Amino acid sequence: MMLLHYSGIRAASSPDFRWSSAVADTLISRFPDPDSLHWVGQTNHFSWQAGYAMFTLEKLWRQTGDVRYFNYIRRYVDQQVDGHGNIPDFVPTALDNFLPGYAILLMYEQTGLEKYRIAATRIRDGFRDYPRNSDGGFWHGDWAKHQMWVDGVFMGQIFLARYGKVIGDRDYAFDEVGRQMRLALQHCRKPNGLLLHGWDESRTASWADKKTGLAPEVWSEGLGWYAVLLADVFDYLPADHPDRERLLTALRDLCHGLKEVQDPRTGMWCQVVGKPDAQGNWNETSGTGMFLYLIKKSMDRGYIDQAEYVPVVKKAYAGITKKARTGADGLIDVFDCSSIGIKDSFRDYIDSPKEVNPFAGVTSFILGTSSMEQR
Repeated sequence: MMLLHYSGIRAASSPDFRWSSAVADTLISRFPDPDSLHWVGQTNHFSWQAGYAMFTLEKLWRQTGDVRYFNYIRRYVDQQVDGHGNIPDFVPTALDNFLPGYAILLMYEQTGLEKYRIAATRIRDGFRDYPRNSDGGFWHGDWAKHQMWVDGVFMGQIFLARYGKVIGDRDYAFDEVGRQMRLALQHCRKPNGLLLHGWDESRTASWADKKTGLAPEVWSEGLGWYAVLLADVFDYLPADHPDRERLLTALRDLCHGLKEVQDPRTGMWCQVVGKPDAQGNWNETSGTGMFLYLIKKSMDRGYIDQAEYVPVVKKAYAGITKKARTGADGLIDVFDCSSIGIKDSFRDYIDSPKEVNPFAGVTSFILGTSSMEQR
């Protein structure tokens, strides 16, 4: 595949130029084998890094019609699923591992091949014995006992929502999605509509408040995952589902809360989202892309007032695109991202490295910019 270079002002100012496509092309150029989209040293490639990339590239394929993105997704899926619908690398020990199933559902929708239906059902069955808290909330993973992370709610429930619509088992799928999203709101939502990073029923995690079990801060990328789930869940949840209005209210509250803490200078959101004026806090790219996606899609669907939020998304788009720069190799680097777990304090969050090109940051950049670059 030939990748165009985007270093010149002329290219970036062209009416046909799309930051989302340019960064997606860079991703594919750097990782021509989608099975290489995983952390260094990770042995299980059926996990969220590749799953989130496929989730976003599907949206870009639908927007642009560029078959390269679809073929990249299909190559990934076919490297995971054998001819009998087995997925050797799927291990239902963490919610992170369910996300690639979303791409399998795309392949079933597009081809009708039985192996994809069987594979998707194997992933759905991973929820049957998945560990839960006493209120029914899923653990983030078997290594995070009793912990609900708002990012993990996205990983599992976006797959299950699509499964309910595409394959079946609708009553279970939609009710489970609603329950897990409600529990995240119940435990983690603040009065301003933002959600803290997580909750520990056992109160034993180092980050958990000993009285409430709550994480100390609202982390950008963590809240971003839940924001993307809110943006997309109504594509699947039936119009008469009892949780629909509650979740729409949560969406509107989150959009309003984000508007109130947007950095007025850069248009971005900070690493610790609710404290934009705190000393040492910094603009974080991954969460900004996710919040931009939520707000723009919510405007487009009529969930929130367009006139009120147009300035918000315009500022966010202007800010996030300044975080992309072309390197000496002609490929685009995405700066000031953060891919971390739950931290113990505000200082731990803001002292986390400002990463360049982590998978979630690159993918969130594509997700956010593509929402503004629809033709």
